[in-house]
Amino acid sequence: MVVRLLAVPAVLAVLAGVPVLGAVAPAAACSCVSNDPAELADHADVAFMGVLTSQRSDGDVVAHLFTVEDVLVGDVRRSQDVVTVDAGEASCGVEWATGTTMVVLAHLDEHGRLASGLCSGSLPADAAAYDATVAALGAPRDPLPGRSMVALDPTDAQELLWSAALAGVVGALGMVVVRRLTRRAG
Repeated sequence: MVVRLLAVPAVLAVLAGVPVLGAVAPAAACSCVSNDPAELADHADVAFMGVLTSQRSDGDVVAHLFTVEDVLVGDVRRSQDVVTVDAGEASCGVEWATGTTMVVLAHLDEHGRLASGLCSGSLPADAAAYDATVAALGAPRDPLPGRSMVALDPTDAQELLWSAALAGVVGALGMVVVRRLTRRAG
C-alpha cells in the first residue's frame, strides 16, 4: 500500500517533466570567438586564394569548388573542394557566390575534408580585411596539380564494417533456415 502511494507521485513527476524535455529546441546561433585576421590565419590548417567556380549540395553540406591561384598555408590542389554546412549563418555555414575571388581559410573536418565556416575567416577580395588576412598568411606558392573531390556524405569506415558484419550474419541465418526447410521438405 505504501509503495503504491509513493509510486503515484513519482509517475506524476516523470510525466510532468516530459513536456518540458520535449519542448527544448536546439539553439540556432553562430558566435565567433575572433575576427582578427592574424589570429584566424594562425588557426587555419589550409589557406589559399582562388575563384569559386561551382557548388554542389546534398541538403546538409555544400561543396564549393575553387580554382586555386596561390597557396598560403598547407597543401592545396589546383582545383580544391571546401565544404561548409548548408544551413546558413545560424549554423555557421557560409553562402558564397560563384565567380567570387576569395582568400579561403579552412580546417580539416572529422572526415578529412577541408571545411570552412562563418568563423573561419574566409573573405571575398572586396572585403575590408582581405589584404590584412592575406598579409598575415605569408608568401604565396603554386598549388599542387590535380583536383580534390570530396564526398558530401562520407561513409564512416566503422559503419561500413558493421553493415558488412550484419549482412554476413543475416546471410548465414538465412542459409540455416533454407537448409532446415530443405531437409524437412525432402
